[in-house]
Amino acid sequence: MLIHTGDVQPHCQLYPDLKKTTTEEIISSLALKLGHNKNCAKETCNKTSCVGVLGTNTEQTGLPPGIPKENINLQVKLFISEKTTKENIVTAVDSVLQEFSELSQVDQLFISTADKTNKDLLLKFWPWLEDLAKEGKVKHLGLSDPRCQTIQPLIESCRIWPKSIQLLFKCENLSDTCIDLLKLANYYKIRATIHRDDLTNMAELKENLKSSLGVSISESWLAKYSMFDAKRKVILKKGYLVEMENNST
Repeated sequence: MLIHTGDVQPHCQLYPDLKKTTTEEIISSLALKLGHNKNCAKETCNKTSCVGVLGTNTEQTGLPPGIPKENINLQVKLFISEKTTKENIVTAVDSVLQEFSELSQVDQLFISTADKTNKDLLLKFWPWLEDLAKEGKVKHLGLSDPRCQTIQPLIESCRIWPKSIQLLFKCENLSDTCIDLLKLANYYKIRATIHRDDLTNMAELKENLKSSLGVSISESWLAKYSMFDAKRKVILKKGYLVEMENNST
């Protein structure tokens, strides 16, 4: 079962969590989507009824009114692991595009692997992303928090270079890794940006959701989308797509 949180930005219930960690934001978004009261007494909570409103879909899908389609920039980040298959990646991209049927492609697709130092994992996934680009579903490919030892072999072997990289930037921790990546990006003319998605362990997120909401998600993938107004440089919509396991209550 695929669950779409909808646009998380307008919900006043979520506002306190939007500037916290990515994990907290996902849990809060799913709690609202599934009809779960975050403030319930967990020791007496009947999760079967509490997390039972899977059909409720009050958020508006589609493009924001009044914004020309040519000004829309759709960015998707896929959090993936060793369990991810090509079918998972295709499903994730297709599902986001189905939510915004007016758009024909994702402008920027980033992938965030659980193991940042595993070059073989990245080399395995990248041809699948290239296929999506060749099919016209994705315009540009990018990496979230790569390492020099993984991005260098990728550039030497791939058909389509990454257009951008994202770096988790913390003012108190400007590491040598970050500086080396900026130098590498500059050398290969790859655009570098910063982000705050601290989610790296899908297994840990799965455990957090199981203990807090009583639901079980797949560890194979999770998609975050962000829709921007390219002219005004503002976020118009943001949400998540997760796959629930069949035994989830």
